[in-house]
Parts: sequence; C-alpha cells; structure tokens
Amino acid sequence: MAINFPSSPSNGQIHTAQGIQWQYDTTGGTWLCQGSTGIFTLGAATSNSLGGIKVGSNLSVDSSGTLAAVMNLNNESISELTDVTFNSVTLDSSNGGGKVLAWDQSLQAFAPVDQSGGGGGGGGSSTFVGLTDTPGSMGTAGQFLTVNSGGNALEFTAAPAGTLAGLTDTDLVTSAPQPGDFLTYTGTNWVANPITLAGNLGDVAISSPSDGDVLTYNGSALVWQSVAPSGGGGGGGAGLTSRATANQTASNLADDASANITIAAAKTYALLKIQTSHAAWVTVYTSSAARTADASRLEVTDPQPGSGVIAEVITTDGATQTITPGTIGWNDDGTPSTNVYAKVVNKSGSTQNLTVTLHFVQLEV
Repeated sequence: MAINFPSSPSNGQIHTAQGIQWQYDTTGGTWLCQGSTGIFTLGAATSNSLGGIKVGSNLSVDSSGTLAAVMNLNNESISELTDVTFNSVTLDSSNGGGKVLAWDQSLQAFAPVDQSGGGGGGGGSSTFVGLTDTPGSMGTAGQFLTVNSGGNALEFTAAPAGTLAGLTDTDLVTSAPQPGDFLTYTGTNWVANPITLAGNLGDVAISSPSDGDVLTYNGSALVWQSVAPSGGGGGGGAGLTSRATANQTASNLADDASANITIAAAKTYALLKIQTSHAAWVTVYTSSAARTADASRLEVTDPQPGSGVIAEVITTDGATQTITPGTIGWNDDGTPSTNVYAKVVNKSGSTQNLTVTLHFVQLEV
C-alpha cells in the first residue's frame, strides 16, 4: 500500500504509517524507516535457538546495555578457585592448624603446607628454632650460636672460657704476665709483653745503652737513639750532675809514712774539698807518672808548674779543707778513666787507717 508522506517536511520530522515510523533527512531528501511502534515480544533463548534472556543473580546490565557477570564469593570455599589445590590434604580439627597456602611450582597452584617450610619453600617460620638450618630447641643461658663443623647449619655451643688464658689464640703460659704488661700479637698468638723503649716503640733504636746515656733524635735515621750526654745541648741542663764524694783508705799507715792511693771519681771534675780522717799531707795528681815524678819533693817545697799536681793540703786530725776557688782536675792517662791519683802522708803521730775523701762535681761523662 502506498504511503502518503507529508509535503515540504522539515529535517527530523517523524511520520507514522501503518504502525511504522519514518524520519525525514534533508541531507539526502529521503524518509528513513525507524521501525515499528508496536511492542515485540522476543522468544526465550534455548540451547538450540536465539532468543531473549532474563537478568538474574550474579548478572548485571549497565547504562550502555552491556551485560556483565558479578562475582559473589559469599559462602563459597577457597578450594573452588582454579589455582588452589589441597593436594589430598584434609583440613580438620586435628590436621591443618597453622598451615599456610604456598605456591607449589610442580603443581602450578597454591597448596597447604606447614609454616616451618615445605611445599616448594613458600612457607616461613615464626620462631628461630622453627627454621630448617637452626637448632630445634633453645640452648642454655650464656651459650653462643656458631656454625657447625659441616658448615651447613647453626648450633648452640658453650661460651669461651671466662679468662684470656682460656682462649685458643692466647699464650699466657710460656711467659707469665706481669703487672703492667700489654697483649701483643706474634702472628700466631696473643702474648703478654712489657712495654719498653728498646723493644716496643717503632721510632726508638737502642743498642747496649750505658749508665747515664740520654735519648737523642737522629734526624737522618728518623729514630731516637741512646747516646752519652754532650753537656747541655744549648743550655737545656742535660748532662748536669750533682755534687758527689769519693774516698780511699791507706790501711795501717805508720806515722810520717806515705802511701799511694787511687780514688775512683771522674775523668774531669771540679775539686771542692779534701777531707782526711786523721792529720795528713795529701797531694792530688793528674796521673800516676806525675805522682812518681813528684815522690821526692819535700813538704816545704812548692810543686813546679806543669808537674801534674792538681792540689795539695795539710790537715789536722779529721779536718776538711775547702778548695777556694774550686780547681779543675782531670785524668791524664792515655785512655782517660775516672781514676784520681793521690799520695797521702800520715802526720797523726801514730799508725792509722787513714781515709782521704774528695768532694767534687763531675764534668765529663
């Protein structure tokens, strides 16, 4: 049947004819069919034919008409997930407490395992002793945790002995420690050693030091060395000595008899006093040769200049003669020594053990 469309229609104008709607499109100057205006009932879909469906549980249709499934796991079991398998493990009140799900590479799924490990290594212990490479139980108080002899696990061992001597890398037996000793390492063991200038300090080089030596810095060798003092080092006082005395006794010396004595004093000295235990005539010389050459000189005759006489005194019983001003004496042997050569004549009137004492200051080391 012919359709009688309106004349001079506007763009988008709707015309209904025989239950079908048409819309005018001015672009092409045509009427476009829009479909039936009646209600069409779609038959239900079956497994063999297309049809309509009803939106029920776990399905939804959004505003654009898209159908979507809604996941609802209420009252469902974790075992129903496709990547979870219980691998023949039954979980009940006696089996399953504390188990965890861990990935099992061979099963390609999560499976229940104990917390202490297993099941491909996915588990983890909540306690130290639950680990596979640690002791299965706690040790006793004071024990140490060490690697076992196999080098593949840890174990508790007794603590080292409570003294240095009990340690395996100390040796306090070969040389017993003394108060003030230090521990030094020999390359093998720790041993007790005293700290000394010669033995322990890296910038000190001492070899066979003598009595009275001082430490002097050697700028070429960059070490401190022991040397004899040089007598002051620019006024600093090094090498100065205190006043001293030295004596010798002529035993059983008859009255008016003489005796040659040698007094150990100093190579060079300042003579301050001469003291005698009894009345005496005492002469001090530079050498034994000078003393021998002067043996025949009388008491009333003065010594000649350059004769080697340093000083002479005549004393009363137990007197001390002060030498003013003090005189310089020295040993004139080929190899200088501390020997002071003297002659003593007993003037006490009887045989005596006559002692001569020199008071002096050492001037040469």
